[in-house]
Amino acid sequence: MAIHIVTDSTSYLPTGFAEQHDLPVVPLKVSVDGVFFREFVEISADVFYAKQKAGAKSGTTQPGPEDFITIYTRLLANPDDEVLSIHLSSGMSGTLNSAYIAAEQTDPRRVHLYDVRTSGLGLGFMVMQAVKLAEGGAGIDDIITMLDGMQPRTHLYFLVGTMKYLIEGGRIGKAAGVAASILQIKPILTVKDGIVDVFDRPRTMRTARDRMWALIDQAVVRGIERIGFHYAGNRAEVEAVQAEFTKRTGIPSVLTQLGPCIGCHTGPEAMAVVIVDKAV
Repeated sequence: MAIHIVTDSTSYLPTGFAEQHDLPVVPLKVSVDGVFFREFVEISADVFYAKQKAGAKSGTTQPGPEDFITIYTRLLANPDDEVLSIHLSSGMSGTLNSAYIAAEQTDPRRVHLYDVRTSGLGLGFMVMQAVKLAEGGAGIDDIITMLDGMQPRTHLYFLVGTMKYLIEGGRIGKAAGVAASILQIKPILTVKDGIVDVFDRPRTMRTARDRMWALIDQAVVRGIERIGFHYAGNRAEVEAVQAEFTKRTGIPSVLTQLGPCIGCHTGPEAMAVVIVDKAV
């Protein structure tokens, strides 16, 4: 009997992780001027951000149930095996709904779905831990218990160069009512209750960066289990932040690129930090 972990492309895992662990990653789709591409399969992040900077119109859509059915069917070939399919927040995407339809059409008793209520490395770190447990022989219930405990310890904070992409894409959640005023500030954004929300409202990027460092420093004091940094079309800028973090703390971290399906809403100048607090 084996537990197979499945995730989606918005986990933005460290390079090579999925290949090393034979982890199926279902790609979401991004449109560029009306043409849809599977992120990382049919369009790279760098190509997408170049087109975005040039003014291309973009949007996103979830995978179809058929994308999951193919994977679930293959993984369930052994009648004793099970699948745990772990995905980005259902408040941000219909991906989990497609997975649910696929599970119903394959074997709903052996396909288990999990909503991490976040995205990016918030999803990625949970997937990495789930893979570790599954490879160690843990059962479905034990892995889900771990995920439940990891969720409240996982924090995502990000900055964007402009709010226009989030507002145009309708991804600003509860903050939509203050969209006009948000355009005049440089907010620190987070994910709360499964949707994007405003964490703080600095008026300058310099103040926002100082506040981000304060949040990171507070996490260091609490104790960090995992930490990662995301860049969009601005790798050198975020690499410098990661290097400063390493210099200050000596704590290992990962750096991965936000793909087109998140970058569509954050823009090419986004920077994010994802922190998992140590369990108490």
